[in-house]
Amino acid sequence: MADGFDLTPEERDLRMRRAQEIRERRARERKIRRGQRRWRTFMAVYSVLFLLLGAAGCFLLYRYADAYEASIPEHVMDGLMRSTSQEEWHDYIRQGVALPDSPYEDSDAIFEEYYNTAIRDKSLTYWKYMDEYTATTPVYKVRGGGLDLCLVRLIPKGHNAAGFGRQLWQLGEVESILKLNNLESVTLEIDAPHDQTVYLNGVAVTADYLTDQEVPAPDMTPLEKRFTVPPTFARYRIENMYGDIEVTDADGRVLPPNRDPETGVLRYVARESDLHSFVVQAPETLTVRVNGAVLTEEDAIRVDDGVLTRLSAYTGGKGYKTLTFSFDGLYSEPEITAVDARGTELTPLVDPKGKLYFFPPNNNGLAVKVKGRVEEFFQRYIDYSSRAFNAGRHNALLECILPDSDLYKYVRDSRDAMIWASATEVHYDELEFTNFCPVGDSCFTCTIRYKADFQATTWHERYSYDLQNAYELAFVLHNGVWYAAAMSAAAG
Repeated sequence: MADGFDLTPEERDLRMRRAQEIRERRARERKIRRGQRRWRTFMAVYSVLFLLLGAAGCFLLYRYADAYEASIPEHVMDGLMRSTSQEEWHDYIRQGVALPDSPYEDSDAIFEEYYNTAIRDKSLTYWKYMDEYTATTPVYKVRGGGLDLCLVRLIPKGHNAAGFGRQLWQLGEVESILKLNNLESVTLEIDAPHDQTVYLNGVAVTADYLTDQEVPAPDMTPLEKRFTVPPTFARYRIENMYGDIEVTDADGRVLPPNRDPETGVLRYVARESDLHSFVVQAPETLTVRVNGAVLTEEDAIRVDDGVLTRLSAYTGGKGYKTLTFSFDGLYSEPEITAVDARGTELTPLVDPKGKLYFFPPNNNGLAVKVKGRVEEFFQRYIDYSSRAFNAGRHNALLECILPDSDLYKYVRDSRDAMIWASATEVHYDELEFTNFCPVGDSCFTCTIRYKADFQATTWHERYSYDLQNAYELAFVLHNGVWYAAAMSAAAG
């Protein structure tokens, strides 16, 4: 190979260009290597910075996530549900349940019975109460046994306690919202006589619950409905009874309830403990009233001719019927009056059993004419009946009695009965002859009222008692003479 001095100019130019290219290539390579070293340095630094920033971001994100998790109010609720005992829930719920204050039942006992049946040992759940819930005021509803029990309100614990603007929460308030709408309450109505005290669960029902004093008495007799003032009861109304109910009357008898099918009201009726009754006998010519109600023949239990039985031949069609009335089961005490056709009020006879006898009013003109004959008859009756049998006294009595009448036959056949009377002594006093009443021209009736001291002797003892009695008699005019034709004990 020739040295440079032997090269041609073209060869020297070529060689120089090649050397220059080599130098330039090597310079470019050195530049590239320097740039690569700088890039690697940059990338290393950048990577370190990125890793540092990423680590810081992850740390911050972790802290934020932790703050967010801690600020979720449901965690407080979960803890509350786990840590709160049955008795604490019981107390929370009870404080807001309002039961009416009643002297007839214990509201605490009613709540306890309801709580033990419907809520105790039931699983409790909660969820957001959207009617009030906001991000700054968390409110939750607690349910159990299918019932809304209470609202739980949370409040912040400090300010920004969780960091990153998040709050930590704590229990603020528990509000009972249990409604006892599904706890059945009932209304009672108790009807009772005005003078009778009734008891609800052992406590006397007071006038504070009186709603009506004119309630028609239950099961009134048809007669009472005709009274000027029909009997009435007082009505007591007690609302919102939740527990056991026992209604008793003044005598301690438990009253059965009767539920109104339309209103559901429980109705009780305290019956009158002492109902009233009466028996009255009166001629049809009188107007008899009981508490203002006029008694008619349709009310009578017996209608007969009374002392005028079988005497129509002498009454001339002017005889009257005798009516007997008997009623019981009356709420009102009977006030019985009788008046004659002129409106004169008459006084009754009352026998020991309380039966009332009314007789026609006394006709003074008739009494003057016939009283002597009646006294004569009754004196012979006394002489005969109050001593041992005596044929003379027996015949003397028969002379005053209408032959073939029932009274005549009775006295005629009384010999055996007078054997018993032989051991008795009767002393009459306070005789009164009254109620003389004409029945046509040939008949009249009257009464004889008396008191008598009766003494009787048996084979082993002697005893005595007082009699207060009355007889109703009928006399007829036969062959121009007044004869006793009928005689009946009116009271005794």
